[in-house]
Amino acid sequence: MHYRQVEIFKAIMDSGSITEAAHILHISQPAVSKALKLLEAELGLRLFDRTTKGIAATEEARLLYTEVERTYFGMQNLARFAASLGHRRQGRIVISTIPALGIAWLPTVVARFSEAYPDATISLQSSNSVDAARLVGSGEIDLGIAQLRSEEYNLSRRKLFDLEGVIALPAGHRLARKLYVEASDLDGETIVALGPEDEFRRKLTQALEGAGQHPRTVIDASLGLTICALVAAGCGVGIVDSEAARMQDGAALVFRSFRPAIYVPIFLFRQRGRPTGRLVEAFSTVLRPPPPFRSRPG
Repeated sequence: MHYRQVEIFKAIMDSGSITEAAHILHISQPAVSKALKLLEAELGLRLFDRTTKGIAATEEARLLYTEVERTYFGMQNLARFAASLGHRRQGRIVISTIPALGIAWLPTVVARFSEAYPDATISLQSSNSVDAARLVGSGEIDLGIAQLRSEEYNLSRRKLFDLEGVIALPAGHRLARKLYVEASDLDGETIVALGPEDEFRRKLTQALEGAGQHPRTVIDASLGLTICALVAAGCGVGIVDSEAARMQDGAALVFRSFRPAIYVPIFLFRQRGRPTGRLVEAFSTVLRPPPPFRSRPG
């Protein structure tokens, strides 16, 4: 598969439609259909079933899509790098961060950096901590900003700050009048949290078990902002990072500090032994912690 085939296949899978894929890629629908037929012929696979409602991905297509997702960012970076060589562009930084930090905090940092280095090109990507470490370790991107659970032999890292875990509550909840929520306060509550591998969820579970509490069924979500939406809809109380709380605090939700406090360290990391340019070094010096979370009185 070459890059254009990957791009067309990904657009079809993302949109679920040949017509929408053509719109996304700014090419004709027949061109997308022809490319898909050629791809299926080259692979010797049927990737989509044609139905009266459109197309449906086969099991083979879903397995292929998983692998495409893993490599797509790298192919994009390669194409952008080749284009920059052709135009003699210099001074490009590729950064990956977790979604919690990529919506508000990192854009503020980038804005400050761009004022000092207006000719620098900055590419921002959002990924989970595991993928960020993999991309940096393989040399596909310059810097990662995320959690790191263990020492990676091919990564050098520097701690930036601790991100606090806070409790999200629907407005009017019985705990909203408290300045902070204790483990014992959550007895009997339904907890909405990130996946089992998430550090905030793991530490909350430890705190609750240490207090002899056993929360009801946990609802999983992949993003802190999704957890906020679930809590606002009445699904339970949530554990989110303080950055999600800073963006979502309003009429429908309130956020409270948790006791015992939950913190997850955030690191800046890069590939060990890889030479770093002037701009990468300059960017690493402008990173400042977000303001600390403060519970508002109920």
